[in-house]
Amino acid sequence: MSTLFTGLHRAITTEMVHLLVENTFGTATKIKGHTLLQGGLFNTTYRIQLEHADYSDVILRLAPEGTDPLMGDTDDPLFSFERTMMAAEPVVYEKYQKAGIPAPNVIVCDDSGSVIPRTYMFMEFIPSRQLDHSSISLSEKERLYRQLGEYTAAMHQIEGTSFGWPQGDGTMKGSDRWSEVLIAFAQETASKAARVGYMPGVGEQITNMFRNHRELFDQVTVPVLVHNDLWEANVLIHGENDTLSIAAIIDGDRSMFADREFEAILSTAPPAFHEGYGQPLDMSDQGLARRLAYRILSSYFNAYVHEYQVDQPQDGQRFRQRTLDLMEQWKIMLEPYQ
Repeated sequence: MSTLFTGLHRAITTEMVHLLVENTFGTATKIKGHTLLQGGLFNTTYRIQLEHADYSDVILRLAPEGTDPLMGDTDDPLFSFERTMMAAEPVVYEKYQKAGIPAPNVIVCDDSGSVIPRTYMFMEFIPSRQLDHSSISLSEKERLYRQLGEYTAAMHQIEGTSFGWPQGDGTMKGSDRWSEVLIAFAQETASKAARVGYMPGVGEQITNMFRNHRELFDQVTVPVLVHNDLWEANVLIHGENDTLSIAAIIDGDRSMFADREFEAILSTAPPAFHEGYGQPLDMSDQGLARRLAYRILSSYFNAYVHEYQVDQPQDGQRFRQRTLDLMEQWKIMLEPYQ
């Protein structure tokens, strides 16, 4: 299977690295060394050591390349929110910091396309390990998960003016109704999947699930900030032994204003996280149904992305099967109401 688009995680030339550094930090700045970091599938990330600059160690992240302006939304390999999410990241981190949540220090974010046809961002490097690092003991991880729960609770206290995705200029792209955002997200995923004949009919079923049960999702009336990609690799840890603590919550570019229970980690995190989070999940029939619907949409989206955006077919198959299994659960859940 070949992907439709292979330019998501694309390296740039050494000359372009130097040009971006000079454009940001001045012509007197010298690069001591730079390394292309591995592990990312969407953005392209470098660590760069500098001389004669205010920062000696920085991270450069580049979003995927821009598309032909004549290309329609259906033909665009990226989702509409993915086109603007890096530019919105500094806005998200500012909200984190105001709420006492540790976040990266963004030096500059440029989405003008004047230097390179990609949004790019320089951030200060944070000496740290990821939460999934093998050197972190189980007891320390339990304590860190409790801290992560506290920070997530603080994040979910940040309210928005509407549901949807924050933009780099501080505005919102979405709707006053939570159901409308979910329907649009499901429709866009279904449209892209249909164009390549992927999981035929499933996208329409999922879109109709949200459309036919609007009132269920519109019971949620307060949009709050959710990270939307909160897992161990996006939690940086610093300190030694008994002094370990969370240094930053990173990769906040997929953040959106949503139902707080749209945050997937709430359904998968260990007890220590929930101890720190301090808020029970909605265990009513309506709450259970909403969380199941969120899992279906997320799994379907991830199935398509892994198959056709980032060429990870094994993971794509796993999400595909999970989507089908969850949809069967949805049918069973609704049987008493048929």
